[in-house]
Amino acid sequence: MVTNKRYQDAHERCAVIEDALARLSKEDSKLGERMLNAAVAGAVVARQPADIVLRAEAAEAWNAIKMVITHHLSSEEDIVLPWMKSQANFPPDLILRTCEQHARLRELARTVDATSFITGSNEDVTKAGTALTAFAVCLDDLIDGEERDLFPMIQRALFGEPSGAGE
Repeated sequence: MVTNKRYQDAHERCAVIEDALARLSKEDSKLGERMLNAAVAGAVVARQPADIVLRAEAAEAWNAIKMVITHHLSSEEDIVLPWMKSQANFPPDLILRTCEQHARLRELARTVDATSFITGSNEDVTKAGTALTAFAVCLDDLIDGEERDLFPMIQRALFGEPSGAGE
């Protein structure tokens, strides 16, 4: 009975991780569509911070990403990262890279959030626009790494396939 309970618990954890991966992949797609707009809007407003239309475009681009990325990072940090850390053979470099990218994204998000693109000073808007562009680039790197390395590694770990690490 205990063995059956352990199997059920492990199966439920795998199902939770699989569901999280499916949601994260969908969010990656949503974010991918919006990243280019954010990168361009941030770069342009950073060069011309007095332009009211460019300020509005940067604010719109940030608002389109903000809610999705907040949920995305929280899901990874609350569900996926703890599971990865609990796996004895999970590559520590993937865990470290994910944690570092999350920290960088949160730092950049704080910088963008600290300024109103609409009412902020030109200096603050320039800083926020630069941070928005850097955020989009960092997010693109995160998504690329997730799709290329992280999510496939999690799938292999879930289904007991060889990890390919160190090969």
